[in-house]
Amino acid sequence: MTAQIGYDGLDRRGDPRRKLLIDVAGVQPEPERDWVHLGRLDFRSTQRLWIGDYDGGVAVATWPAELKPQACYLYGGGLGSALVAAALERGWTVEPSPHIAFRTAAAARRLYMCPSPDKARDYVACWEDEDGLSRIGGNYARGAVEHELWPWLKQRGFADDGDDAVLRRFLEILGNWPANMRPGLRFRRGWTPAEAAGFGSALADTIRSQFDAVFAVAHEPALQTARA
Repeated sequence: MTAQIGYDGLDRRGDPRRKLLIDVAGVQPEPERDWVHLGRLDFRSTQRLWIGDYDGGVAVATWPAELKPQACYLYGGGLGSALVAAALERGWTVEPSPHIAFRTAAAARRLYMCPSPDKARDYVACWEDEDGLSRIGGNYARGAVEHELWPWLKQRGFADDGDDAVLRRFLEILGNWPANMRPGLRFRRGWTPAEAAGFGSALADTIRSQFDAVFAVAHEPALQTARA
């Protein structure tokens, strides 16, 4: 597998496109941040929307099910599989991003697992299952992380024996904090330089319509409506 401590950041490359982000979302990014808080627009499945340069073109990224309320909304409502299918059908990259965190943990202090992107549909189905759903969040004590949650994650194929050393490092960081299981996802859609240039002044509208088409499946508001 190759679990690691700290977020790899591979789904966000290049400089943020702040003006384009504002044009798409219709609201300002968070103070001193490069992303828009979608929760303020009544989104329930995902919180952050980022837009920036990517391989000379432009990319939009968001992270569904990153926090417990979002995960429970998506997986508990049986919406995760439909959302992933809609994203894949429209050319988005979808990657599983399961990680173990705790209340004060910055991204650099969380344990991230790296299941194959090819297994995104199976990954979502796992969390929609009653057994998986019961493990979201959790407030696991240190011993429960090691002896209950971790074996289950390995059984599900999200980690393996080669990741045990990473778990031990994380447990040292965790100390006496209760840990939370976060069954996150990474969504990204990119456009080449030629594609982005071809849209001209309609680039923001194109990104917005792509985003809306995917997240309508999760019963989220259209960005244009939310902005109004």
